[in-house]
Amino acid sequence: MSVSPEQPRRRADIQGLRAVAVLAVIGFHVFGWPQGGYLGVDAFFVVSGFVITGLLLRERERTGRTSLRAFWARRARRILPLALVVIAAVVAVAPLAWAGPKVAAVRTDAIWATFFAANWHFAEQSADYFQLGSEPSPLLHYWSLGVEEQFYLAWPLLVVLALALAGAAHRSRVALVVLAAVVGIPSLAWAVAQGASDPTTAYYSTFTRGWELALGAALATVPAVAATHRRYAVRLAPVARTALSWAGLAILLASVALLSPATGVPWPAALGATIGTALVLVAGIGAGAPGSVLLTNRVSGYLGDISFGLYLWHFPLVVIVPVFLSASRSATAVVVLVGTLLLAVISHHLLERPVLDAPRVRPRAMLASGLALVLLVGVVGGAAAMRPDLFSGGTVVASGADAEGAVETPAGGVPAPEPTPEPTPTATSASPTATGPTPSPSAPTTTAAAGWAPIPLGATGTRVQNGLSEALASTSWPSDLNPSPDAWQTMADPRMSTGACTATRASDPDSCTFGNRKGPEIIVYGDSIGIPLLATVVKAYGSTYKVRGMTKIGCAVNGVDANFGKDEWAIPCVRHRQMVLDYVRRVKPKILIMTETYSWAVRLKSKAKGSASAKEWLAADQAFVDSVRESVGSVVIVAPSMPGVAFLDCYRPGGSPRRCVTGIPAWWARTRDVEKKVVGAHFIDTTHWYCVDGRCPLFTGTTDTIVKGDYLHTSVQYARQLAPDFAYLMKASGALP
Repeated sequence: MSVSPEQPRRRADIQGLRAVAVLAVIGFHVFGWPQGGYLGVDAFFVVSGFVITGLLLRERERTGRTSLRAFWARRARRILPLALVVIAAVVAVAPLAWAGPKVAAVRTDAIWATFFAANWHFAEQSADYFQLGSEPSPLLHYWSLGVEEQFYLAWPLLVVLALALAGAAHRSRVALVVLAAVVGIPSLAWAVAQGASDPTTAYYSTFTRGWELALGAALATVPAVAATHRRYAVRLAPVARTALSWAGLAILLASVALLSPATGVPWPAALGATIGTALVLVAGIGAGAPGSVLLTNRVSGYLGDISFGLYLWHFPLVVIVPVFLSASRSATAVVVLVGTLLLAVISHHLLERPVLDAPRVRPRAMLASGLALVLLVGVVGGAAAMRPDLFSGGTVVASGADAEGAVETPAGGVPAPEPTPEPTPTATSASPTATGPTPSPSAPTTTAAAGWAPIPLGATGTRVQNGLSEALASTSWPSDLNPSPDAWQTMADPRMSTGACTATRASDPDSCTFGNRKGPEIIVYGDSIGIPLLATVVKAYGSTYKVRGMTKIGCAVNGVDANFGKDEWAIPCVRHRQMVLDYVRRVKPKILIMTETYSWAVRLKSKAKGSASAKEWLAADQAFVDSVRESVGSVVIVAPSMPGVAFLDCYRPGGSPRRCVTGIPAWWARTRDVEKKVVGAHFIDTTHWYCVDGRCPLFTGTTDTIVKGDYLHTSVQYARQLAPDFAYLMKASGALP
């Protein structure tokens, strides 16, 4: 039986490759294992280039022409129905899962995903500093669909042009090999270059992924029939085909198992996955590889058949299920896996196959199938919204830490560097890890040249702790949260969060300057953590003192040798630090307050961990203090807020605030404790502003105010309420009588 170009014979091993690839991706997103599971996407890229180019080439050789209209129509029938249904389902459930601003963000993501430009949208978002640390979009995985669809749009045009220039039919395959090289080699070079300079964009970019698709396209030009292409046809004995197929699968599996998000993506991490996939594809050209049972059995074949649905449905469930279901990670994983399989099977048989198999697409039938799937998801989401008690379990106390105590990257996120760490891309857990917290001290501490000693909680600190304790005991969200979930802003004061304080200019006397301009000067020196602390200081001392923020977001202000992700990112930070030193030596302020995220302590260029990291941090603190203490009345180091969970990712109408309780990462506590040893500075421990006995809620019951604006930064509303306790701590420490 002959097979038309429109309906080519499917290779069982290709379906098996799809199964392996999608299972690797799902395992990575659900369990964090295999650690290189994200490379399954790279296998998909090679397979897509191979299959699509093969379709175009066979049509050309069979009919003498290539119908772009027919090609794009087939792609639309294959991809659009289910892709749009999943987007619609996510948009339908979003209002039940999150507050208004988060819902609006999801809708924006949906627009980009609908037009298959999500990769560029998420690349731009990852460059936004205040987006960092939040849970990933439920449509984040559409970035790879964007890459493929952009390829499907441009590649056929290039193929038609190349074939037209080739002229004679016997030169068509050579022309496509040349085209694949012309596209693939520059793309690979750009992946190497951009991966080193801008890894986030490199992860998402179509230009850095083109070489993988081009590799598959080049393999599709290898003829399978020796009689027509004797010189180039694949002539392999069955045993050689089997060995090649197994070798390719082994390389793919080894890459997935051994590589991690720390490896550069897409280069060099994708190299093994693409080579392994390519070997499997070559092994099956012209004839199957006997004995490749892992790829050609019925289970692998069926999983390959439904792989598109598995991929599209799994990630929304990874992100959304924990919102409704407060349970153990294993229980949540089971729900995600079962839900993914059920939705993929239903999608395949009720939507994908009917659309593909029908001689003509019946819009009503396709619409009905799509609505049925959306309703299925919506019913579950609606039940959770109306009866949250059916879906909520006990308190989830999260430390958000791995073995080293570092905060895990959110599920599906890109494992790429960022100024204050969270992705990645790359990659990650969708909900807080249910582990025991690190106990917090019962009272703040201070340190000066003679050593540090605990400061007893005063009346102001006791009120702060009482508010947090009340929040920890709450089973429902206050009705009058400040700020309102539907009018949420990460930073409430645009003068500080979006104005000059993001990068103070010392030469401009009005840049990030507040309070009494005629009073003695207090400087708040820090990264973005310093912006809310600036609000605290202005509230406490603004009537008497001139308060100047010397803040710059995304900088390790103590001068520790941190990994900024891109070397050029460090240059503005070095210049800012020198500007601050010059300014301090010139104006000689009464007080210099320094604060910054401790996340830099786990992002050192030296890759130091544990006590070695703490030692390096202490050395940087001490060097900075030594450089300024002759020019200031007092140097004060203030402990920052610790990373947790973002309010908009955790809050949902009718939900319980207990699932938003987080803990204290071990690395954060270790860095805090080492700062007590700095000589010549007062250290103020602010742990009691955020946690009670190591448990950290998202709001304070005293005033119903949200504690953090995002996963890390103190909300400006709460920061102002801390002013009385900050004044008490400054006085008790001797920093400012």
